[in-house]
Amino acid sequence: MTTTTPAGHVRVAADAPHGPAGGRTALVFSGQGNQWLGMGRDLMAREPSVRAVLQEADEVLRAGTDWSLLDELAAAEGESRLADPAVLQPTLVALQIALARLLAERGLRADHFVGHSLGEIAAAAAAGALDLPGALRLARLRGELMRKAVGTGRTALLGVAAEQAEALIAAYGGAADIAAWNAPGATLVAGDAGTVEAIVAELTGREVFARVLRGDIAFHSRCLEPLRAEFTEAARELARPRDCGERLVSTVTGALLDGSRADAAHWGANLRAPVRFAQAVDTLLELGCRTFVEVGPHPTLGPSLTDCCAARGITPLVLPTLRRGSAEQESVLRTLWELRRAGAVPPAGGHRVRFLAAVTDAAPRPALRGRAAQFAGQVAAAALSALNPAGPATVTWDSADDLVPEATSVLATPAAPGADTVAVHARTPHTGWLRLATACRAFGDHDAGHPGAGPVCASPLPDLAELTARCAVHRYVADTAVESAAEDGDDVLVRLRPGTGTGPRARLELALRVTAAVLDAHAPTALHGITGHDGGPAAYVHVLRDGEGAARTTVLDADGRAVLHIGRSLWRSRTAAGPETAVPDRTGEAAGAGALDLAALRAAGTDSRLAVLTEWVRETSAALLRTGVDRVPALKPLNRLGVDSVIGLELRRRVAAVFGAEISVVRLLRGATPADLAADLSDWLTAEPDAGPATAVPTRAALDLDDPADVERLLDDLDALSPEEVDSLLGRLTDDAASEI
Repeated sequence: MTTTTPAGHVRVAADAPHGPAGGRTALVFSGQGNQWLGMGRDLMAREPSVRAVLQEADEVLRAGTDWSLLDELAAAEGESRLADPAVLQPTLVALQIALARLLAERGLRADHFVGHSLGEIAAAAAAGALDLPGALRLARLRGELMRKAVGTGRTALLGVAAEQAEALIAAYGGAADIAAWNAPGATLVAGDAGTVEAIVAELTGREVFARVLRGDIAFHSRCLEPLRAEFTEAARELARPRDCGERLVSTVTGALLDGSRADAAHWGANLRAPVRFAQAVDTLLELGCRTFVEVGPHPTLGPSLTDCCAARGITPLVLPTLRRGSAEQESVLRTLWELRRAGAVPPAGGHRVRFLAAVTDAAPRPALRGRAAQFAGQVAAAALSALNPAGPATVTWDSADDLVPEATSVLATPAAPGADTVAVHARTPHTGWLRLATACRAFGDHDAGHPGAGPVCASPLPDLAELTARCAVHRYVADTAVESAAEDGDDVLVRLRPGTGTGPRARLELALRVTAAVLDAHAPTALHGITGHDGGPAAYVHVLRDGEGAARTTVLDADGRAVLHIGRSLWRSRTAAGPETAVPDRTGEAAGAGALDLAALRAAGTDSRLAVLTEWVRETSAALLRTGVDRVPALKPLNRLGVDSVIGLELRRRVAAVFGAEISVVRLLRGATPADLAADLSDWLTAEPDAGPATAVPTRAALDLDDPADVERLLDDLDALSPEEVDSLLGRLTDDAASEI
């Protein structure tokens, strides 16, 4: 059973510091409680390794159940059986193992593994102490036994230390237990329903955070003692533990666990014993862990991790994997990129990641067709750099969307260290990550497995002298890099302006721009047999047209040496959407951003409260700006992100609706960051209730806002106004404008 500290949210990737140098990395597996309908579907569709793990898990579970894991992941609301712990628990474990496999495939090498309650089964599997079938059968058995736990009592989360919780239990008769040490100021208690509810009532009356969890199960308490013995006995045939080195930290003991000792007795204790999560985090910190990646369908353990680290004066890097309702592949990619950017997990061996930032407006802007082809060249160059092929390579486009180069970032990452395949993803301010292209090494004379590739290395490289003599018919090639061009049948020889192609990436961009102009095409769909050679700056491009929408392209230096060769390229015309992809309206994506428990926030530790509030401001601002939350950094002024007076007023209204507090629009317009607003809200939440209202600022003489002269005078002198006057003015003007729409 996973619960959160009173804050209830993890800091998102964009809020993370730039990495604790030299620190180790731990995978932290959450337990039951963070599931959501639809989890795993996006990864199933987009990530082959996740699909393979879940398909294998489905086969294992089908052998001993009357339900299908794949069917449950695809089930619609009203059909899902995830409310049944016998279905939910193995489903969560299967998804977590698939996530861990995906992270490892993408180059993340965790040093240690820990799991909260049920999550310890997935952690043991990821560490190597259990195999996949054994882990799934344990989770299935555990879930089936938990059906019998219904009606055993209640569980509650208290915003107090364990010592205080124990004193309260004793004061109310002792019919409850400590169920989990989540953090220094967050404790789970479970047991007799009346006892638990009385403790919550007392703390609530004292204005201390306390909440009874949903359901009538007394998790990790004496009420589960009969199930412990039953689970231990039944698990003897299922648990076949293996040594995994000093990698697994157990929340049963709070210490390192030899994988070979993860036997039936251990899993019985895992069901019954209190969860020593805080002690386990202390052990991880002693082992040198400073980076924590939470593995689960939604982040819930981040605040507890942050609080445990803060108690020891440590600032961790805490990252999620998935997030409820968010694009799953994008979430994983964002976490991987943050890990690499922070230096927490450097690439190993031949595993390379390349990030292509958006092109700036100051970059050369060729004709529109050339822009699409040039951007394709940039994408292909990033993919080849990540692939680092020793021979010919192929790049194929998985998406026909015409993205705007100025607003698009590209991430290219191999499927695994030394892998022969690179996945290329793209993102704009208005969309999540989409699979843009795939790059792989090509073998032999044919690029096997790619329809339309044809023979990519069979023809000899062109001879410049022979081409110059043969191509005598002048033709026009529409590209700013072209000095002159001539053709002979299907051969076109283009002479480039001096200094236009001095590196591998520039050569590839030129090759595609020129080929697009020669074919009267828009953008490539596939490049086969891409080979680079040593030589001087690009001076010529030879294009051999090879049927409708296809070509063979070679870039030559001034001496006629081939410096880049593309065995065969396939092309398409412009998509129906026009020069740029239409972006979806994501206005309502953060509609749930306001669902905050203010009492829980008041009771939370300062670091946890600020993390939650910062995320709320970022999510709400992103929704108003119609962009992704990753495009709203915590420390960047909101006015530089596009928050103007109208958006600022709407943000002020949302803050007032959720918190009952007022923020200054002028503060937003003068450079406040999401972190600044979060600090203001934190101060407001923790202010003394009898502090009284803020002193009113004297206002100047009333003005007639219907009089254009008065309005113009105010707008000309905004800096001389008090924030309250500006807010009032903007509010009035915005309300008037809204009434006219």
